[in-house]
Amino acid sequence: MNNEPLTSPEIRMALAAIRKGHELGAHELTEEDIDRARRILTGELSTEAARIELRAALQALVDRERGH
Repeated sequence: MNNEPLTSPEIRMALAAIRKGHELGAHELTEEDIDRARRILTGELSTEAARIELRAALQALVDRERGH
């Protein structure tokens, strides 16, 4: 596995592929989702920190649905 950071064009291409893959799968991405993916690709966010963010976002959604 290559640990060198991606270049800006590589990041743009990866984000475009992520968007298209979700679009083709009939899944909507939020700007928050795209930002999280960008931060992972740039190395600003570790995969573990991303998991923590996702768990918190899911819990907030569950709480809203339950009226908390």
